[in-house]
Parts: sequence; C-alpha cells; structure tokens
Amino acid sequence: MIRSQSGARPALPILALLILVMIAAACAPATAPTGQTGTPEPAGQTVAPATVPAAAAPAGGAPAAAPAVDPADLPVGVDAEGNFYRGNPDAAVKLVEFSEFECPYCARHVMETEPQVRDTYIATGQVVHTFRHFPLDFHANAMPAAMATYCAGQQDPKLFWELHDWLFENQAAWTGATDGAAQFRTQAVALGAVEAEYDLCVADPASLARIEQDLQEGMTRGVQGTPAFFINDWFISGAYPFSEFQDKIEKAKAGQVPPPTPTPLPQGVEFFQPDPGRAGRTYDGSYYVGDPDAPIVILAFEDFKSPETAEHVKSVEAKLKTDYIDKGEVRYVVQLFPVVAPRAAVAALCAGQQANFFEFRSLLLTNLDQWTEGDDAAMQGYAADLKLDEAAFASCLADETVQTQVEQALAFGSSNIGVPQAPSYLIIKVDETGKSQDVRGFPGALPLEQFEQNILELQAPPTPTPTPAPSISKAELASLPMGRDAEGNFYRGDPNALVKLEDYSDFQ
Repeated sequence: MIRSQSGARPALPILALLILVMIAAACAPATAPTGQTGTPEPAGQTVAPATVPAAAAPAGGAPAAAPAVDPADLPVGVDAEGNFYRGNPDAAVKLVEFSEFECPYCARHVMETEPQVRDTYIATGQVVHTFRHFPLDFHANAMPAAMATYCAGQQDPKLFWELHDWLFENQAAWTGATDGAAQFRTQAVALGAVEAEYDLCVADPASLARIEQDLQEGMTRGVQGTPAFFINDWFISGAYPFSEFQDKIEKAKAGQVPPPTPTPLPQGVEFFQPDPGRAGRTYDGSYYVGDPDAPIVILAFEDFKSPETAEHVKSVEAKLKTDYIDKGEVRYVVQLFPVVAPRAAVAALCAGQQANFFEFRSLLLTNLDQWTEGDDAAMQGYAADLKLDEAAFASCLADETVQTQVEQALAFGSSNIGVPQAPSYLIIKVDETGKSQDVRGFPGALPLEQFEQNILELQAPPTPTPTPAPSISKAELASLPMGRDAEGNFYRGDPNALVKLEDYSDFQ
C-alpha cells in the first residue's frame, strides 16, 4: 500500500509522490496479477506491485517442502534495537518486515505467503523474521493496532506474535471499526496481558515514539508502502508470492548482493528528461521517440512478452505517432518493466547499442508467440534479420552490466515509481525546462481515446485563478489588537475570542 504524506515526516521526491498517488487513485487488480490486466478496484484503493512469475530454482534445486509448523513452537524475543523477532536470532539471513495491521495486502502476505516462508526457512533456523511497524495514516485502526501489539509485547514477546496473528486472521471483522482500540485491548487481555500494565504502556508517549521511530527508519530505507521486506540486502516491495521470497533468501544464503544502485542523476534533473549527451535516450538510459522538447511525455512501462503491450503497439501507438509524436506534441519513452521477459529486455538494449532498439522491440512484440523467454538463439535470429553486427550482439548478451541495467529498471519501476503491472502508463505535462508539472498514471492497457483525452486536457492552458479582493484593508489590519499571551506568543485579534487560530510557520 502506498503511504500518504502528512505532518513533518520526510516527503518523497515530488515526481515519485505524484506518480504513486496517481497510480493508487487509478486502481489496480485486487488479486496478485501475473502481467495480465485484471478487474480494477474502486478508485482510491491502494495497490501492491505486480506479482512476478515464479523465480527459477536456485542452483542445486529448491529446498524440500517442510512440514507445517505451529507458530507457537518458534522461538521469539526482542533484539538489541527493541524489535520483535520470530525464529533463530543467530540466523545468517535476516528478514525484516515493515507492515501494518489494517493493510489487506499485508494480511494476504501473512495468510498466503508467510506460512511457506515460516515452514521452509524460519522453522529450520535459516532465517529470523523481525517485524517493524509502518501504520498508514488513512487506516484509522492501524496505529491503535500497532500500539496494542507493541504494549502486549512489552509484557511478553509471545503476546506480540499471538496478537499479531489474531489481528491478521480477523482483519475483516475489525477493519473500519469505531472501537478498534477497545477490541484490541480486550483481545490482548484475553491472551494474557495484564490490564494495568497494558493501559500504562498505551498511555505512555514513549510507546508512540517507538512506533514512529519504525516509521521514520522505514522511510529512510526507502519504504513507500506496505508490506515491504528486507532480506539481508535484498528489497521486496509488495505482496509477492513465495517464489520471490525463496529467490531472494537463496541469494542471501549464497552471499549474493543486489546489483548496484544506478548512478545518481545530475542535480535538478528528472529521470525521464532527454540526455543531451545521448540522442534518443533519457537520463536514466531509456529510449524515446519524438521531439525532446515536446510539452507532453508518455512513459510506457513495458514487458516485451505482454500481449497487452503488443496490442497497444499495433492499435494505439501507430496512431499516437501520426497524430502527436511526429507533430512534436508528444515524446514517447519506453521504460523497461520486464516482469516476465528480462532476457528479451537485455536483447533489446543490445540492439539499442547498434541504434536498433525500437526496431528490435517491434520484432519482439510482432512475433510474440514465436519466441520464448531465455531463448538467446531466437534473439540472435532477430539481430540477424536487422543486419546487426552479430558478434557484437552476442558479446552484449553476455555482458553482465546490461543484465544489471535491466534488473535496475525493474526495481526502479516497482519500488521507486510504484508501477503495479506491465503495461502501465504515465502521461506527463512538462514545463519549458522539461520538469513535470502534471502527472497522470494509468495501470494496465489504455485505449487510444483515453490517451487523446488526457493529452488534450494537459495541452489546454490553465484557467487563471482570480486574486480575491482583501476582506480587510491594511489600515484596518493595523488597528486590530496585538500583544503577547501568557506563553510569550505574539497574537493579533481579540485575546478573549472563543476560537484560537494557532499558526506554525516560517518566513521562507
């Protein structure tokens, strides 16, 4: 789920925040998608990133299925930082979860995926699971639930996990309840919490501060929604299936680390802006067509094995090119989001090294049923069709830096932008410097009519907002009573007024 911004908490970069909000409001499939478009949720629902396909089994084969384990039999405790854990505290692999109790995707993870992780890895001592609080502002019971588990856990770590499991198992019964805090207290006491100690903990400002500490740390580490997981150095954002956790845990066990983060952009530059040093490329290395100074930018997050993307290129993109791109009104950027076909994305980048990215992309999407993911021979055949330097192409396919670029693109789209599936689209109005002014996000296939409607709306000049006439003159304002109150604060107006307006501000 996407986290709202409020108060003095750290804000996301403006473009990332806009994109996240737009995609959330546009809805996404309620069930974990597999690259196919699904039934949208009602507007305003938050979304989890798209589910990736089952990861390839690690070298040596996947771990054997373990028998179901009763969570009550697992060791529990509190680590040196005060976080509740379940499993072997000395395990080499640390699974740190940032979650909240009213999030439906968090519940899905706990009910569907966590048992497999627990039985396979936690119960066998290979992984220790640590929980961190990340209650979302728009879930009224998220903070009370976090407080309840924290205060129950202060008496006994087992109580934390027992209440944790109860909350997720019964989420549908208490979500949106007006007496959530009372329900949680009743359940905590039923599990064995001492009422007086529990009440003192809930009333203690230090308890709230401890939960806020988790929130701050999560945002510092790049958490933008729930659930989110760190498996040693590997990051998973969203309710992914067991295969994704298996893949990352096995990599962590083997001592592997994620690919390096991309080189930071120049100050004041947004990732989709044209790179003046590379014609037809953005600062993040994506390929585009159209006028680099076009006032409208379309970002297309694509997987080259997606039938929806293939249909888009066939029925929509050609019309966009004729009516908008070729006329200098739109710049069209292909952002790699290879959920299903990362190897095909590598091949497309290799073709791009020979100035044939879009031609190669067209062959992949036109012949969607004629190739399979991972078939390098088919990729080399398409390179031959385009009369590319086949030796250079083959060398590029073996280049790990290109593979890393593809992995970074997928991670960026999922974790930094919040893309829920491929295809997804962003339609952006930019100013004269190329910076975003208005961002609209659309997960899933988008008909031509919707592209056209949004382009026309973004092209329309903004309606000027009339400056309201002042309701009081400067002379009248100067005549108002002024002074300092008992706490030394400056005021203006009747000090005995029934309504007090307190303004926290600064002059910049």
